[in-house]
Amino acid sequence: MNLSPVQFVAGNIGDIVAAALKDAGLAAHRLELEITESLLLGNTETIMAQLRTLKTMGVAIVMDDFGAGYSSLSYLWRFPFDKIKIDRAFMQSLDGPHCQVGTVVKAIIALGRELRMRVTVEGVETANQAAFLDAANGDQVQGFFFGRPIPASELGASILAEFEKAMPRASPATKLHLVNTSAER
Repeated sequence: MNLSPVQFVAGNIGDIVAAALKDAGLAAHRLELEITESLLLGNTETIMAQLRTLKTMGVAIVMDDFGAGYSSLSYLWRFPFDKIKIDRAFMQSLDGPHCQVGTVVKAIIALGRELRMRVTVEGVETANQAAFLDAANGDQVQGFFFGRPIPASELGASILAEFEKAMPRASPATKLHLVNTSAER
Protein backbone atom coordinates (compact mmCIF):
# COMPACT_ATOMS: atom_id res chain seq x y z
CA MET A 1 0.00 0.00 0.00
CA ASN A 2 1.39 3.39 -0.95
CA LEU A 3 1.50 6.17 1.64
CA SER A 4 1.79 9.83 0.74
CA PRO A 5 3.65 12.53 2.68
CA VAL A 6 0.28 14.16 3.47
CA GLN A 7 -0.73 11.11 5.49
CA PHE A 8 2.19 11.72 7.86
CA VAL A 9 1.35 15.37 8.59
CA ALA A 10 -1.01 14.74 11.52
CA GLY A 11 1.53 12.45 13.17
CA ASN A 12 -0.92 9.62 13.82
CA ILE A 13 -0.24 7.29 10.90
CA GLY A 14 0.54 4.47 13.36
CA ASP A 15 -2.95 4.73 14.87
CA ILE A 16 -4.55 4.79 11.43
CA VAL A 17 -2.64 1.71 10.27
CA ALA A 18 -3.34 -0.15 13.54
CA ALA A 19 -7.07 0.54 13.17
CA ALA A 20 -7.04 -0.53 9.50
CA LEU A 21 -5.24 -3.79 10.37
CA LYS A 22 -7.75 -4.52 13.11
CA ASP A 23 -10.74 -3.72 10.89
CA ALA A 24 -9.38 -5.92 8.10
CA GLY A 25 -8.30 -8.73 10.42
CA LEU A 26 -4.88 -8.64 8.74
CA ALA A 27 -1.68 -9.60 10.53
CA ALA A 28 0.78 -6.69 10.51
CA HIS A 29 3.57 -8.73 8.90
CA ARG A 30 1.35 -9.23 5.82
CA LEU A 31 1.24 -5.49 5.09
CA GLU A 32 3.87 -3.60 3.11
CA LEU A 33 3.69 0.18 3.26
CA GLU A 34 5.49 1.96 0.45
CA ILE A 35 6.88 5.44 0.86
CA THR A 36 8.82 7.59 -1.57
CA GLU A 37 12.01 9.43 -0.85
CA SER A 38 10.17 12.75 -1.05
CA LEU A 39 8.54 11.89 2.31
CA LEU A 40 11.94 12.11 3.97
CA LEU A 41 12.65 15.62 2.68
CA GLY A 42 10.40 17.24 5.28
CA ASN A 43 10.63 16.94 9.05
CA THR A 44 12.80 13.87 8.88
CA GLU A 45 13.01 13.07 12.61
CA THR A 46 9.22 13.22 13.00
CA ILE A 47 8.78 11.08 9.90
CA MET A 48 11.44 8.61 11.06
CA ALA A 49 9.71 8.30 14.46
CA GLN A 50 6.43 7.46 12.73
CA LEU A 51 8.15 4.94 10.47
CA ARG A 52 9.78 3.32 13.51
CA THR A 53 6.32 3.05 15.13
CA LEU A 54 5.01 1.27 12.03
CA LYS A 55 8.04 -1.00 11.94
CA THR A 56 7.58 -1.86 15.64
CA MET A 57 4.02 -2.93 14.82
CA GLY A 58 5.49 -5.51 12.44
CA VAL A 59 4.54 -3.76 9.20
CA ALA A 60 7.10 -3.91 6.37
CA ILE A 61 8.34 -0.51 5.20
CA VAL A 62 9.36 -0.22 1.56
CA MET A 63 11.34 2.59 -0.11
CA ASP A 64 9.46 2.99 -3.40
CA ASP A 65 10.86 4.50 -6.61
CA PHE A 66 14.40 4.35 -5.27
CA GLY A 67 16.83 6.25 -7.46
CA ALA A 68 14.16 8.33 -9.19
CA GLY A 69 14.60 11.63 -7.44
CA TYR A 70 16.45 12.86 -4.41
CA SER A 71 18.16 9.60 -3.61
CA SER A 72 20.21 9.75 -0.49
CA LEU A 73 21.95 6.64 0.69
CA SER A 74 21.74 8.02 4.23
CA TYR A 75 18.04 7.05 4.26
CA LEU A 76 19.07 3.44 3.90
CA TRP A 77 21.31 3.38 6.94
CA ARG A 78 19.22 5.75 9.06
CA PHE A 79 16.10 3.59 8.79
CA PRO A 80 15.99 -0.18 8.39
CA PHE A 81 13.73 -0.51 5.37
CA ASP A 82 12.52 -4.00 4.59
CA LYS A 83 12.62 -3.50 0.86
CA ILE A 84 13.88 -1.13 -1.83
CA LYS A 85 11.87 -0.78 -5.03
CA ILE A 86 14.06 0.39 -7.89
CA ASP A 87 12.25 2.92 -10.06
CA ARG A 88 11.03 1.76 -13.46
CA ALA A 89 13.14 4.42 -15.21
CA PHE A 90 16.18 2.15 -14.81
CA MET A 91 14.54 -0.66 -16.78
CA GLN A 92 13.32 1.76 -19.44
CA SER A 93 16.94 2.81 -19.94
CA LEU A 94 18.50 -0.65 -19.74
CA ASP A 95 18.01 -1.47 -23.42
CA GLY A 96 19.00 2.03 -24.53
CA PRO A 97 22.29 3.82 -25.04
CA HIS A 98 22.90 4.29 -21.30
CA CYS A 99 25.56 1.63 -20.88
CA GLN A 100 26.02 2.19 -17.13
CA VAL A 101 22.37 1.58 -16.14
CA GLY A 102 22.92 -2.16 -15.68
CA THR A 103 25.91 -1.50 -13.45
CA VAL A 104 23.88 0.87 -11.26
CA VAL A 105 21.02 -1.62 -10.96
CA LYS A 106 23.44 -4.39 -9.98
CA ALA A 107 25.02 -2.07 -7.39
CA ILE A 108 21.62 -1.24 -5.85
CA ILE A 109 20.75 -4.94 -5.69
CA ALA A 110 24.11 -5.68 -4.01
CA LEU A 111 23.61 -2.78 -1.60
CA GLY A 112 20.15 -4.03 -0.68
CA ARG A 113 21.51 -7.51 -0.08
CA GLU A 114 24.29 -6.18 2.18
CA LEU A 115 21.73 -4.15 4.16
CA ARG A 116 19.47 -7.22 4.43
CA MET A 117 16.74 -5.57 2.38
CA ARG A 118 14.83 -7.25 -0.41
CA VAL A 119 15.04 -5.47 -3.75
CA THR A 120 12.17 -5.23 -6.22
CA VAL A 121 12.76 -3.85 -9.70
CA GLU A 122 9.78 -2.12 -11.28
CA GLY A 123 9.03 -1.66 -14.95
CA VAL A 124 10.19 -5.00 -16.35
CA GLU A 125 8.68 -5.14 -19.84
CA THR A 126 10.92 -7.42 -21.90
CA ALA A 127 12.42 -10.90 -21.70
CA ASN A 128 15.87 -9.30 -21.96
CA GLN A 129 15.22 -7.20 -18.84
CA ALA A 130 13.89 -10.20 -16.92
CA ALA A 131 16.95 -12.27 -17.91
CA PHE A 132 19.29 -9.43 -16.87
CA LEU A 133 17.65 -9.23 -13.43
CA ASP A 134 17.74 -13.00 -13.02
CA ALA A 135 21.49 -12.94 -13.72
CA ALA A 136 21.88 -9.98 -11.32
CA ASN A 137 20.20 -12.02 -8.56
CA GLY A 138 17.33 -9.59 -8.09
CA ASP A 139 14.84 -10.61 -5.41
CA GLN A 140 11.58 -9.56 -7.05
CA VAL A 141 10.49 -8.05 -10.34
CA GLN A 142 7.28 -6.48 -11.49
CA GLY A 143 6.10 -5.08 -14.77
CA PHE A 144 4.02 -5.60 -17.87
CA PHE A 145 6.22 -8.49 -18.99
CA PHE A 146 4.54 -10.56 -16.28
CA GLY A 147 1.04 -9.14 -16.58
CA ARG A 148 -1.02 -6.01 -16.89
CA PRO A 149 -2.84 -4.48 -13.93
CA ILE A 150 -6.46 -5.58 -13.67
CA PRO A 151 -9.34 -4.68 -11.37
CA ALA A 152 -9.59 -6.84 -8.24
CA SER A 153 -13.02 -8.00 -9.37
CA GLU A 154 -11.41 -9.67 -12.42
CA LEU A 155 -8.45 -11.26 -10.63
CA GLY A 156 -10.04 -14.63 -9.88
CA ALA A 157 -11.22 -15.12 -13.45
CA SER A 158 -7.80 -14.10 -14.79
CA ILE A 159 -5.97 -16.59 -12.57
CA LEU A 160 -8.39 -19.34 -13.55
CA ALA A 161 -7.98 -18.56 -17.26
CA GLU A 162 -4.16 -18.68 -16.96
CA PHE A 163 -4.38 -21.95 -15.02
CA GLU A 164 -6.63 -23.49 -17.66
CA LYS A 165 -4.23 -22.42 -20.43
CA ALA A 166 -1.33 -24.04 -18.57
CA MET A 167 -3.11 -27.34 -17.91
CA PRO A 168 -2.69 -30.07 -20.52
CA ARG A 169 -5.86 -31.02 -22.34
CA ALA A 170 -7.42 -34.04 -20.66
CA SER A 171 -9.97 -36.44 -22.04
CA PRO A 172 -13.34 -36.73 -20.25
CA ALA A 173 -12.21 -40.11 -18.89
CA THR A 174 -9.03 -38.57 -17.44
CA LYS A 175 -11.06 -35.77 -15.86
CA LEU A 176 -13.36 -38.34 -14.31
CA HIS A 177 -10.37 -40.29 -12.96
CA LEU A 178 -8.91 -37.09 -11.45
CA VAL A 179 -12.19 -36.34 -9.72
CA ASN A 180 -12.42 -39.89 -8.39
CA THR A 181 -8.83 -39.84 -7.21
CA SER A 182 -9.31 -36.65 -5.26
CA ALA A 183 -12.58 -37.93 -3.79
CA GLU A 184 -10.81 -41.01 -2.37
CA ARG A 185 -8.53 -38.92 -0.18
